[in-house]
Formats: sequence, C-alpha cells, structure tokens
Amino acid sequence: MTDLNLADLCDDSGNVVTSKLVDRFYDSGILLFKDPRLKSFVDALSISPDKSSVQHHSLASNNLHPNISPDQLSSLLQEHPLAQQVLTQGLVVGDFNTFKEDVISAFDSVRHDDSGEITTYIPGLSTYDINKWSISFCSVDGQVMALGDYKDTFTLQSVTKPILYGIMCDAVGTDTVHKYVGKEPSGFGFNKIKLGYGDVPHNPLINIGAITVASLVLPQESISERFEFCYSKYKDMASNMAPGGISFNNVVYLSEKHNGHRNYAIGHYLLNKGCIDASSTGRLMEILELYFQLCSIEVDTRTVATMGATLANGGKNVFTGEEVLSRNTVQNMLSLMYSCGMYDYSGEWSFEIGLPAKSGVSGVIMVVLPNLGSLAMWSPPLDHYGNSVRGLGFTRNLLSRFKNDPAHQSVFHPFSSKRATFTGNHVLTTIGMRCPTRELHTVAGRRGLNTARANLAAQDSTDLTAAQSWNYSSGSGLAARGWKLARKLSRAVPRV
Repeated sequence: MTDLNLADLCDDSGNVVTSKLVDRFYDSGILLFKDPRLKSFVDALSISPDKSSVQHHSLASNNLHPNISPDQLSSLLQEHPLAQQVLTQGLVVGDFNTFKEDVISAFDSVRHDDSGEITTYIPGLSTYDINKWSISFCSVDGQVMALGDYKDTFTLQSVTKPILYGIMCDAVGTDTVHKYVGKEPSGFGFNKIKLGYGDVPHNPLINIGAITVASLVLPQESISERFEFCYSKYKDMASNMAPGGISFNNVVYLSEKHNGHRNYAIGHYLLNKGCIDASSTGRLMEILELYFQLCSIEVDTRTVATMGATLANGGKNVFTGEEVLSRNTVQNMLSLMYSCGMYDYSGEWSFEIGLPAKSGVSGVIMVVLPNLGSLAMWSPPLDHYGNSVRGLGFTRNLLSRFKNDPAHQSVFHPFSSKRATFTGNHVLTTIGMRCPTRELHTVAGRRGLNTARANLAAQDSTDLTAAQSWNYSSGSGLAARGWKLARKLSRAVPRV
C-alpha cells in the first residue's frame, strides 16, 4: 500500500472523503456503482448495502458513509485489487481523462460528415437515421466511455463472422475449420461467389466463408439448438454492466431471409462444390437461416466494445473473468481481422491503421487494440467498400494525434522498431501484446512495468529501443507480436 497517495482525497482530519473517492474511480473510467467486480467494495462503503445497486452515481453516493479512515480503506483495498489499481494509477489506460479528451475531439471532428450511403439491399437496414453516430470504448481493465447515440441498437452483420469463426475453432478445432475455409484475403467483394486455392473459400470473414463455417455448427442438432449454442457464447463475450446486453432483431432477420438471394446462391454453389456437408436442400436452408440469425443479433456500441475487449483480453471477459474463447483462437481471430476484416479496404486499413478490426454493413466497426481494449463505432452511412464513413474518419483522426507528431511518427506503425518516446512531461511506452501471453496481468508483470517506466524516466534519450525499454515475451504469429499503437495509446503516464 506504499504507492497509495490519498492526500487529495482526505479532509482536514485526515479521513478519506468518499465523494472524492467516487470521483477518482469515475475519472479513471471505472463505473464504480455499475461494475459488478466492485459490488462488495461499494457495499462496504455503504450505509445501507441493500441500496448500493443504485445505477446513477450521483444518487448512489448519497448512500455512502461520508468518510472513511485511511486504515479502513487500506484494509478494503487488500480485498479488492481493482480498487487498488484505481488508486495507485495501475490501470492500463493511465491518463484516462486525456485519452477521453482525444476521443471526444476525434468524435466531434466527423459528427457533421454527411457523406456515404445507407445499405438498401437489406431492407431492414435501410430505415436507419443517417445522423446516428456513437462511439464506445472498453479497456481490458474495464475502463469505459460512451459518446453520442450509444443507447441506440443495430445488428452485428459481418462483425458476427470472426466471432462465429472463433466459436467453431474452439468447438471443433482450428485444423478442422481450415479444412473447409482458407486464411487468405480474397481480393474480391465480400459477397463474391468464388473459391480460393484448394477449392475452399478464401477466408471466414467473407460471406462464402462464414456460411461454410456456419455449416459446422452442431450439424446433428436442431436449428434452434445450433443458434442457442452460438448465442450463449455471444452473450458470454458481451456480459457487462450495460443494461441492454445483446438481443435479436427479428425484423432484420426476416428481411435477410426473404431478400438474401445472393446468399442462397452462395449456399447452392457451396453445396454443388462439396464445400459443405448438407444432405438435403432443407439442411442447406437451415445453414443459411443460422447465418442470417447470427448476422441479426442486436447490440449497441457499449456491447460491441465489451466483446472487442474480450478479444483484447485474450478471450476472457473483462467483467466476469470467464474464458469465453481460448488464447490461441483469439490470436487466429485477430490475425484474420488484421488482414481480412475491412472488406476490400482491408489492405489499406492494415497499411494505414495497423490494428485488427471488423466492419459490418449496419455501420458498425469493432477495432481491437490488443492488450489495451476495444473501440466500437456505429454510423449507418457507408463508403463504397461498405465501411462506416464516420467510423473510418474517427479512427484516422484519433490516431493522427499520435502519428502527426514528428516525435511519434516512427512509433505509430505496428512494425516500427521504436518502442518508447518522451513527450513533454509524459512518457509513452509501447510494450508487447498481453492478449496471448498475459504477462502484465500478474503482479510480477505490473512490477516489471513500473520498473520499465522508472528506467525510461531516468534516461535522457528521446529514442529508446525495444531492448532499452522492455524485454517482453511476444509469443508467435502476427497477433502475438503486438501492435505498438495499442501500447502507444495505453500509457500516457506522468514522468516518474
């Protein structure tokens, strides 16, 4: 507890003022009264614990004891490591207020961009308001923010594809899945009727590949059992303190079912080529129905950000701690999202942005920042590739705040060799990915990080190499190497 600095939280008598304590949590991005991990902590501070579940913190604060002694707080923190992280500035986004200001500025910069067109080939999506615009963020420590129309719901559409792929890799094995679908960018439109090398779909993130993966879901079970099997995993990924969670949009589902002629053509093509095991036309229709159902799962940006944070956290739900997907599967998901996730814009995205992402024609984009968290964006108008215009503009604007500074240009791209730099009174560190290896979740890892930060501060150099800043274990594969940008955003911390 020696790292605790409570001076700004204490009154003249030396006791901790609980209203200031609450503000510290919210300033850090932790929703104290909504976060299920902190319920017992709040109960211990409450006058009437049975009333501690009040949702709005301005009201819930009225139920707290006005102050608490430092010794009492120290004892509580021993039992609540998340609360301890908040008060010792040990959360993954160290300067959350500055990060939030940057997100708000980038959000506002594209608010009035009225370019793009709303999807019309799925009638259920054509009624969206073109002015809708929302952003949510969730870190691997559960720091959250939401801007704009974040309570408005939409369907996942193609964002369902990497999730379905991950579920089936864990269910039947990655090798089995890739007997039926490849790993390569297709170079064609997402709904192209064409197979790749070996007469299998190019990858699972295009329609022909996702339908193939859907054919592997519990083939001997009923359509309802197959949907429930997948839907339960989606719920496990999305579990958080958001009241809405996930649901199902029957209007969009029926719209896709009645108008998905090209997807029916894809199904028959796959059946004709022997790419799916469908013993009858009826069985083929059930495969397509499952695919339409999973595209019609309804969410808001808070939910999508939580799902993305589950991936950034190596497959463990940030709020429940449940391992929804295995670490190896998440690594494979992120690799494919990096190379194939943004339709025909995927190559440009990986070159310019360098982060795993998946977009959908409802206007949603889920961006995963490994070891840090996830950004979820929703705005219905799309560019000619099928990606949200405002979502792309927001991402470019946010990341340009790091890229346009000459001192940061070589740290911005994921394959830069520079790992850290000084900027005025702040040190920005760029450390390897946590999601497959999770070194930094351990106490030793965090102590090592503090040591690295102290070493950085002791240096006069403004150009530290990877070896000077951190010796990390990166695992294998593209996803396991990490993206420097994720760490660049994650550690804006005061110089020690």
